[in-house]
Amino acid sequence: MWESAITQQQLRQSISRLRKLNEVPEPPRENILIPDVGSTHDLSIERENEIASNLAFLSATSDNNQKVMAVCVEEHTTGEGITIRIASNSGDLSEVTSGFRMLATVLEQAAQRENPRSGDLNALLQQVVSLDRYRILSRLRSRHARSRRTIGKQALVAQLNQAIYDKAVKTKSGSATSCWNAIKDGAQSLQALFTRLESILDPHAQGVELLEVLGEIVKEAYKFTKENDLSTALRNFSGDPSLKKHLPEAISKLARYYSAASELVCAARDKKCPVFRNIKIEPFKVPTPTSIQETSGKVHAEVQLLFYYELHLDRPRPRIICSSKSACYLCNLFFHFHGGFHVPRTHGRLYERWALPDWLDIPRERQQNLGSILTRLRATLEEQTQRASRLKEKYLHPNESVLLPLAHWPSSSALSNNRLSTSSASTATTLQSPLIQEEKLHGRLASKTDSPFTRQRTPLETAYNTFRTCGEDILVPDAVSLVTVRYNDLPYCRAITARTPLLHVQMDKLSLSLEFAHAFSGQLSIAAAEDDTVETKKYKVINIADIPATAELRLSCSDTSNRLSIQLQDGQQAIVYLTFVWEG
Repeated sequence: MWESAITQQQLRQSISRLRKLNEVPEPPRENILIPDVGSTHDLSIERENEIASNLAFLSATSDNNQKVMAVCVEEHTTGEGITIRIASNSGDLSEVTSGFRMLATVLEQAAQRENPRSGDLNALLQQVVSLDRYRILSRLRSRHARSRRTIGKQALVAQLNQAIYDKAVKTKSGSATSCWNAIKDGAQSLQALFTRLESILDPHAQGVELLEVLGEIVKEAYKFTKENDLSTALRNFSGDPSLKKHLPEAISKLARYYSAASELVCAARDKKCPVFRNIKIEPFKVPTPTSIQETSGKVHAEVQLLFYYELHLDRPRPRIICSSKSACYLCNLFFHFHGGFHVPRTHGRLYERWALPDWLDIPRERQQNLGSILTRLRATLEEQTQRASRLKEKYLHPNESVLLPLAHWPSSSALSNNRLSTSSASTATTLQSPLIQEEKLHGRLASKTDSPFTRQRTPLETAYNTFRTCGEDILVPDAVSLVTVRYNDLPYCRAITARTPLLHVQMDKLSLSLEFAHAFSGQLSIAAAEDDTVETKKYKVINIADIPATAELRLSCSDTSNRLSIQLQDGQQAIVYLTFVWEG
């Protein structure tokens, strides 16, 4: 393969040996975005990541979970255009390509700012719903869905309404009756729209009405998720436990179609970054020889896009290549060694059919480098195989399709460079340097009267500035990198460095901010108390009532440990599990 001594067969054997011992070599995690100082790009790397992630989500039009799409955004050297490249690990690309060109037409119009933002958003949402209508129908479990996966399953909106009327949910509302009523009203609004959808007799003859109703449903789902915290409301649900996690995720994924359209319109209308004025859509598919097809090898979509740029060295390169699912273990590892592109996240699972397209006619000047990458890749696989033979614990199969948070700003022109200091919050947690192997915690117990059903405005969220962007006044936090983690985001995992943004953990009776100003390199994991995969014996129990409001609570590890695991609880009730593992 290229200029290495490794053959395709030897690579497959290394992959197969590791998979037999450990199918999930690493846990799911977010990869860190490293700002490129002195970059010639007009888009910030954060904005490019946001755009690529939204487009990757919209590109997943098929209900076939084996068909994974990948997207990248290539800026033109003129500064006034982009090429959106798309790839798929299997199947035809013509439908998605056609749909993306319709999206591009609307975004080019939005870049001219000749219409109100609401008009551009409605136009783009219409095209989004048209492109993804069968995927949306499947998510709803509508009778109009083409997917066999929904046969015999109760409709999503019906599940939602049954769950919120569960006796345990209603009786636990207490003083939050108005909040429960808000959830009830939102669920009923979704039910009315879904009933209208199901009453359509011929979805082909009544296609315009079908798209109109789907647009209203995703808009209502967005409103529902913004105004209510469904995960918290369902904590006491007495029915099927799996619905506690499924319903918030499923409704939020419906809402994503609206939020993706909104974020793309804001990006297109940004006066300071006119790259959306000219948009080209280019599909790319690596031709697979018969010999590879016979061995069931598959070149993953994000790898195909990477090799497009290996074939075309003269093309300006994007920084982000994003797939409709998190990258697998091998894709993430290959991208890490390659170093030329960034994949936002990995689910950590290894696939035996994973292959590299060594049959492509790669330019001579790139072959030595690719051979070196391949050598490092195989060496890592062999090392992981040796480790796997000694492992006593293994990671469970991960969720490969994660729900991404909303963009932290509506427009790159609406950013503030001010950093929100932890002194402005009444709750803060500072992770100290891993070299001294200890942490400082500051905290408080939230008011007992805080509603568990609505997203309370925390002290961290009070420091907002108002900007006028996209024709509207929008509140934007001073700390633009602030990330809020709630119950429906759990389990949450991300890589940590000294540049990791402030994390705000907001639970029912707990509000924490985690600042990593002195952390060098590590991994943070947050799990819900209900997570039955957590081995509670490994966690140090801390009662949140014992965390001082103004002093420090220090927690130490043994000299030989690189892990600090904490279980925060209220009285005898566990709330959340925090684990910080640092390298070395």
